Amino acid sequence: MTRKCLLVFNPISGNDSITEAELLELAEVKLPDFLLELWKTTGEKDDEKLIKKFEELLPDLVLIGGGDGTVKLVANTLHGKNVPLCILPLGSANGLAKCMEINDLVDSWEAIHDFSPQAIDAIYINGELCLHLADFGMNANLIKKFEEEESRGMFGYVKNSFSEIFGAEEARFQLIVGEEVIEIKAKMIVLANGDRYGTGAIVNCRGKMGDGKFEVISINPQSAEDYLKMTMAFFKGDLDQLESVQTWSVDSCQLLNPTGAKFQIDGEIMGSPESITAKIEKHAFQFLTGKSFKACHIS
Repeated sequence: MTRKCLLVFNPISGNDSITEAELLELAEVKLPDFLLELWKTTGEKDDEKLIKKFEELLPDLVLIGGGDGTVKLVANTLHGKNVPLCILPLGSANGLAKCMEINDLVDSWEAIHDFSPQAIDAIYINGELCLHLADFGMNANLIKKFEEEESRGMFGYVKNSFSEIFGAEEARFQLIVGEEVIEIKAKMIVLANGDRYGTGAIVNCRGKMGDGKFEVISINPQSAEDYLKMTMAFFKGDLDQLESVQTWSVDSCQLLNPTGAKFQIDGEIMGSPESITAKIEKHAFQFLTGKSFKACHIS
């Protein structure tokens, strides 16, 4: 019996490097055992239209051609449907895909061929889904600049990064875990389900995406030497060894933001909330991942 696949495609993701027709043709060649149907996002009531299409087709697999925002849209819409998802990394940075060891389309086709779904956690932050990374401070400010310039692609992101990193201001936070209240001063606070940003910078050295925990990471470099060490540690994967970095593994927490630092979830600016409440949902989704990804296999 032929399996059915719904291919969700965001035509404005990334640098528009592949057209709808090209992607469908490639998928048909790579996935001969699937009956494919392509569905495009438009930016207008996509969640309502997607769930209707899903219920009409009842696919055995959903492919997501786009960036982190597109993945989040699809996952949020299909939450509880128990269908395997696989990312086709067509966004600007593709941070979530890289966390799952999906670095290019070749990795995606191999993951589908192997068809070994992995159980992936989700963080819900003030009720908002977070699959990848959320943060206050430096990175949120950088994303805000990226949006204001209407830039697309990695160049626009990197162009703004140096001035933002070295010009970041310290903010005050209160982290509440159970009965414990922790006072924090930091230039960046990360809530991490994934381990790295789309640039390849590894921010979460301890966590796994299927362990029922997420990490709260405080980053507060002070000197030029601290910034240099931080930059090197991002790419070596040992950020948690720095004196200017603290990490807590939790399944829920509250974070107070009295100085009004900007906040983002999975690349979307969420303003400057006075407080957030975050809670893990263990094994919320099934994703097909790269061979070197380690999580929880679903038999």
